Amino acid sequence: MVQELSFINDIVSEHRERMVNLKKYYPFFRLCDSSFLQFKEGKYSALDMGYVMMAVLRFFIEENSLEERDVTYPDYEAFITECLKRDFPVEYEEEEYQEIAQYIFDKMKNDGRPFLFEYYDPVEKKKRVSRIKLLESCVKENQVRYNITSDAIEFYLDTKEIKDQSKISVQQLLLEKLIQARNFKGGTEVTARINSEVSRLKYRKNEVVSLLAIDVFSGIEAYEDFVENGMRWFEEEERLFVKNMELVDAALLRAEQETEKNELYYHTLNDIYLLATQLKIAMNKHGQLLAACTELSVTADEIIRKSKLRRLRNGFDFRSLLARMIKNDDADILEKVITPLFDIHIHKSFNAVMVDNMLTLKPERKEMVERMEAEEEKEIIFPDELEEKRMNHNFVVFMREILEKLRRQNRFDLQEFTDGLVEKYSEKIYKNSDYYAFLVHLCQKKQYSMNGRGKQETFLDGIIEEYFTPEDNARYGGQEFNIVMGSEGELIELVIAGMQVVNIIFERAGE
Repeated sequence: MVQELSFINDIVSEHRERMVNLKKYYPFFRLCDSSFLQFKEGKYSALDMGYVMMAVLRFFIEENSLEERDVTYPDYEAFITECLKRDFPVEYEEEEYQEIAQYIFDKMKNDGRPFLFEYYDPVEKKKRVSRIKLLESCVKENQVRYNITSDAIEFYLDTKEIKDQSKISVQQLLLEKLIQARNFKGGTEVTARINSEVSRLKYRKNEVVSLLAIDVFSGIEAYEDFVENGMRWFEEEERLFVKNMELVDAALLRAEQETEKNELYYHTLNDIYLLATQLKIAMNKHGQLLAACTELSVTADEIIRKSKLRRLRNGFDFRSLLARMIKNDDADILEKVITPLFDIHIHKSFNAVMVDNMLTLKPERKEMVERMEAEEEKEIIFPDELEEKRMNHNFVVFMREILEKLRRQNRFDLQEFTDGLVEKYSEKIYKNSDYYAFLVHLCQKKQYSMNGRGKQETFLDGIIEEYFTPEDNARYGGQEFNIVMGSEGELIELVIAGMQVVNIIFERAGE
């Protein structure tokens, strides 16, 4: 009963707020209904009112908010004419383009009247009317100038973010319009969205640092993307923060100077205080983000420098060079190796003072024999060779475990095999990357035969052939087994690793 009353209360109490949120979409669908089919007997039916309306809104946002310029009718007419010529596969006379532009403009201005959106208020049990405008006009310097409204900006942002523009900057443009319209409660909601975006950028910055520590190349790409789409807007965002804070302070000052202090006055004052608090929090977070991004730049440079040093090797691999030449069928690479050898210029000089020393030098009566102790040549082992040696050893161990288990039973699956490894080698097997690499290589063939030397079909065959000892060959020689892959829906979960893989069946051949 309590639950039923709760959802009924939600229906009644939240209906008005939902309708207010829906009203910004009303002009779009109203204009789409009054399509070009009804104009001049469908002469311009090839045009689409929905697309044209969105293009005009984007034009006004660019001019009014981003470029901070008022729009005159000739500016609008030039833009919409170019848009129609470019985006629709029809051609009209210049007079017809002017006629179309005037028709679109009148529809969007609704002949100078606001769009009326009617809805029922179940709380007060009466019908209400919300008014919404897309464009506003004013006279400056004896010329009519047009501006987009905050409702139109909010509608456009709800459909999709403006491309190649800071989300924080765009939201602040909407905040500016809401403050000027004295919609302080709506401004608080927009500021909360700005705070969320700042927090997202801060989280993204931490992801970039983590990626740089794991993979420098991917980290550099992520860092460059973050700089391009996040950091480059900081200066503009700071300017808009200061501008909006000044608007809030001015609104607060005007509110405090009002003489009539009724209930509406205190509600308005409270909304302004909440907006000012949220905006200060956003400015503080944005400042912290700017400091963190400056630190990110220093950290990225240091990680890249260390990575370059680690990649320098104290030897030259001629085999790798030869393989690259064969693969690319290009011997020009040798030029980079040989050219420095022809540029060696060794200039030797002899000090004339040494001539006197040679003439006055008295030789020893008895030659001293110099004893030379032979030094053992140290073998250089590179890190990748150590990795390869470890991986080959682990592959052989896993293959031995499979063969040993097949000696005891004819058939088992991957889950049973993994449980046996965990029991023998502990749960660290779940975190052993060589184990998953071994399974990938193992599944490249459907049948394995331990019959000594034969054709090496896979990389794993070569490792087994090279690293199996004579004792292994004597114990497992002649043993054959098949690998049966489970269906895609037959998954097993490796609990510790938190991942799922397709099940694999191991069965002794001939069973």
